[in-house]
Amino acid sequence: MPFLSRLMEKASARGTAYTALDAMKLFAIINMTADHIGDYFFPDDLWWRAIGRITFPVWFFLVGYSRTRAIGRTIYVYAAILVLDHLFIGLPLFPFNALVSILLCKWVLNLCEDRHWLPQRLPELICGFIVLTVFTTPFFEYGSIAFLFALFGRMVVQKEKKHFLALTVASYVTFIVWQIAIFPFNYIQLLYVLIGTAWVVLWLSRCPNDVIWENWRVSRFKTFIAVLSRNTMPYYFYHRLIFEILFAFILGKGIGFTLRWFD
Repeated sequence: MPFLSRLMEKASARGTAYTALDAMKLFAIINMTADHIGDYFFPDDLWWRAIGRITFPVWFFLVGYSRTRAIGRTIYVYAAILVLDHLFIGLPLFPFNALVSILLCKWVLNLCEDRHWLPQRLPELICGFIVLTVFTTPFFEYGSIAFLFALFGRMVVQKEKKHFLALTVASYVTFIVWQIAIFPFNYIQLLYVLIGTAWVVLWLSRCPNDVIWENWRVSRFKTFIAVLSRNTMPYYFYHRLIFEILFAFILGKGIGFTLRWFD
């Protein structure tokens, strides 16, 4: 099948060694799926959401960790379809999905580099993005917290130490504050989010990208794991689209173009 062939081709383009960063992506995929299961189907059980919260930094870290400035057409298409899907099944238009957040992160990073603001203007950017969370979070997922973690990823890949500790702490604390504000976690759930997110952020700050498997092609299981780990954007798009359609039909939410700005 052409679709599966494209996924395999994308995974193969990054080599046959399966690395620790690939494993972190897989861990993030599993946690994200749990988060969305809770969001759509078990909203009263906050453990699903707590499980998903801890790997949020991975996705936007990867935006900055990637050295490419280019933005492929596919992400625009995926992001637009998910926005239109919200209108079709009666979900709120805002906040826009995380693919829109990724696009904005790319634009912000490109702007910062074009203006030579990194790392010289990093303190000002940190403060600005923290303040902007109040205004941006209602409009696209995670708001300008996503920008902080994208900057975090860019500083890691560039091995930049100037202001790096301040960026790390600010990104973590800002994210945690917003989670406390949004979710009524109990003490155990909150402790899990605090410790789990701290571990993920610490791991990302060091990014020990050691080789786990020399050749993931040697078995079907390893091939499946590698292809999934290296195709995070298609996975995000298709699983979320399926979840939203199931949410609409199984839980009796109406379909048809209905404009709701906010929940």
